[in-house]
Amino acid sequence: MNALENIGSLIEHLAAKVEGLINEREDMLAEISSLRERLVERDKEAVKIAQHMRTELEAAQMDALCFEQERVRIEARLQSLNDRLVNLACDKKWSGG
Repeated sequence: MNALENIGSLIEHLAAKVEGLINEREDMLAEISSLRERLVERDKEAVKIAQHMRTELEAAQMDALCFEQERVRIEARLQSLNDRLVNLACDKKWSGG
């Protein structure tokens, strides 16, 4: 019976090891599932941030275009004013003023 007791003890020991491995596997699967969920959330967050950044970039580009158009308008007005001043000075010079 000693051999049978040893076999029984080994079976109990192996069963405990297998149960421990099964529990460890279940814990790891739960952790993997949790990590996947976190990864999905981070991906969603990254997409939102990328969309926001793209929107901000487009707005900044529009602002830059508006500022450039305004600069061109102001330079044209300044050039017009300068031309009128030059013409006025020339008219006074030639009219004896």
